[in-house]
Amino acid sequence: MPIKHTMTLSTTEPNNNVGVIKVRQEDINSQIFDVEVEANGEPVNFTGLTPFFINKTKMDEGKPIEQADRMTVYPTEGCLEYTLDKRDWQWIGKNTAYISFRRLNNDNSWSEMYSTRDFTYQVTEGVTEGTVFDSSYVWTFEDLLRMFQKFISDSENSMLSFQEQWEKFVEENKAILESLDPSGELLNQLNEMKKKQEELDGTVTINAELQIGGETPRPAFEQALKTLRSKIDKTKFNVLHMTDLHTDYGYGATSWKYAQYFFSHITNMQSLEDVADVAIHNGDNADCYIKDKEQSEIQQRKFGIKALRKAKIPTFVNVGNHDNGSPPFKRDIGKVMPGDIITNEEFKDFYGARSKLFDEVRNGDSLYFYKDFPEKKVRVIGLNTNDNNQTVFNADGTYKYGSHDHFAMQQEQLKWLADVALKVPTDYHVIVFGHCPLQETIFDNRECLIKILEAFKLGTSVPIKSVYPDHLVNFTANFTKQGPATLIGYICGHWHDEGFNQIGNSIKFTQMRCLNGGFSDPTLIDSPQEDCWSVLSVDTVGKKVNVYGFGRATDRSFTY
Repeated sequence: MPIKHTMTLSTTEPNNNVGVIKVRQEDINSQIFDVEVEANGEPVNFTGLTPFFINKTKMDEGKPIEQADRMTVYPTEGCLEYTLDKRDWQWIGKNTAYISFRRLNNDNSWSEMYSTRDFTYQVTEGVTEGTVFDSSYVWTFEDLLRMFQKFISDSENSMLSFQEQWEKFVEENKAILESLDPSGELLNQLNEMKKKQEELDGTVTINAELQIGGETPRPAFEQALKTLRSKIDKTKFNVLHMTDLHTDYGYGATSWKYAQYFFSHITNMQSLEDVADVAIHNGDNADCYIKDKEQSEIQQRKFGIKALRKAKIPTFVNVGNHDNGSPPFKRDIGKVMPGDIITNEEFKDFYGARSKLFDEVRNGDSLYFYKDFPEKKVRVIGLNTNDNNQTVFNADGTYKYGSHDHFAMQQEQLKWLADVALKVPTDYHVIVFGHCPLQETIFDNRECLIKILEAFKLGTSVPIKSVYPDHLVNFTANFTKQGPATLIGYICGHWHDEGFNQIGNSIKFTQMRCLNGGFSDPTLIDSPQEDCWSVLSVDTVGKKVNVYGFGRATDRSFTY
């Protein structure tokens, strides 16, 4: 007789109290989770969605269990019954799981719309049968497919040819592959991934001359680049700075109708790496104004390959409000479904935060960083102004802060900035980069950031406290031991304009706003004005920054 474990799982409460649930291995077709799903105490109608049972016990080892079969569902009542099998009880002891509700996309991929909070169940020992590898893990074809997808999504492997990747994958997973005969199904399903991978590697011709920006600048830019090069003094500290490029995988799928040209702008900037010290891509690197999260991920992966893997000098990427893929039409009256956007954790792979490609200092694998250039006594700091709290949800399970039209910095980043990044040798000059301007009204804790930078300049101590309930901050930034320090300025984008602002109350510092690297006017094609970025040449002796604009960007300067 089947054993039913009745439970109520919430998409809104912080915890699920389901009591003690014990299942025994090999009780085939007899253990059932009888689930009612609720939000704010009311049943959730999940009509049109498919529930997945997710066992996340060994997620950190790359072994999530995702199962959508053996489900009996009653969507209008918010109820489902899930019958466990051997995959669900393969690990003795405490298991952690949840229910994910997903929508099937047109390309047969899945997007998570919302999920329940975690719950636990206890597995007691039975007699395990079947093919078991690596700490008693029951492998399936879906696992192998997931492993290979993760393998080729690794940006380091993305520069390999498909054949090299496949051979490497087979060699590293030989024992598992030999144990499971997919009857050719694996190779058949990999054909589509092969096509996508070839496109990322630049072997598929969308526009052969422009694919991934080309290896050298297009003829239209050659003279203008020579002129810009002639202005640069290599003895100064030189920054290549580009923002709001809005690369578009779909080419014409969004308002950026001529985005096939945009990657060539990165090629232009990289052609001056030999006269620069560092390169910064300051947010809105990809447009991501498309419904399919997978396509947004392809945009970001392709951008990362071009901007980071091709770089010959330290190069860093900040996050902008477009990058995670939460545009207005995706938000269903201002709301963002969790399964639709790229999370901050996922960005860490796209933007090299985990691998620290250029030996920068991060807070663990954070999306913010600093990098020292001792020979010129300059520290470069990059901030994540889209550090929104992704654990806060609306009553219907959607994100409260989707990032497209909301900015924030949380306590952990701000405290790291004050306690670590801004603690510098006395003769260093510090320049800070972030996507969002500091006067933006939808920027939680911008006031805290300004106070920290003021206190850094003055060498004083100041309490840093937030007025935003979901982005609480409460600590003291203390620079009294360090004393007054040198802040070059804060460099940003987002508004797609050029200008300077004097920021601060106790003391002023310069904010420089920069134009967008993408363009919409077809008359600019094949002219230098198609492009737009700048070289910031910092004179640490004269405390002056000369800004040399390329294309639509203008020459300008400021002192500090």
